Amino acid sequence: MKEMTITSAEALGKSEGEAPRRGNRATRVPAILEVAINVFATQGNAGFTQRRIASEAGIRLRTLQHYFGTREELLRATIEELARRSFARYLAIAKDKLRSPEARLDAIADEVFSVLTGVGASVGAFAIEYWCLAEHEQFARVLLEKHTGEFQEIFVGLVAKINPTLTAAECTLRGAQILAHMYGLLVYIRQSGDSGPDLDAFRQITKVVWKALSKAPQ
Repeated sequence: MKEMTITSAEALGKSEGEAPRRGNRATRVPAILEVAINVFATQGNAGFTQRRIASEAGIRLRTLQHYFGTREELLRATIEELARRSFARYLAIAKDKLRSPEARLDAIADEVFSVLTGVGASVGAFAIEYWCLAEHEQFARVLLEKHTGEFQEIFVGLVAKINPTLTAAECTLRGAQILAHMYGLLVYIRQSGDSGPDLDAFRQITKVVWKALSKAPQ
């Protein structure tokens, strides 16, 4: 009988001499950030380590460090990524010209409740960890100020469209109030548990409050 040999490459379904497949920045970085977002939301700042994220992403620590040299660099990128996604969603709604400005404000309220009460609802946990981090880390405080300003401008712009008689300063004041209410919702919904009101009714009254703030005369 002729002796038969099987190489490790053949056993793995690869041709002899074929180089192992490697990820690249375009695929690796989004995958790493996806894992990092989940770790920050579920484990908090204390559990956010490069070693844990590398393990959960299925890569070596040194591979992760090739893309993100330090923990702060990875944490900064993680925060920026989730903020970018959220901002893009809300901005798209705010610019939807197929809806009236009031309908856009209602749609943003719907999106907020969907995000905060959906399966997993990790955005709320992520945001609270982010806010806590900003109390102690300057880089996070700077990012939070930037992101708050960006989200506030969405509401300022909608208020200006809903109530064009308002001054720019008044639009800014009311936009800031709506954003502050949204931030409060995030904390309240996560902490109220069974003692909270019916969420659908709560969502409807949120729309009433936001529109009242927007439409009230100066």
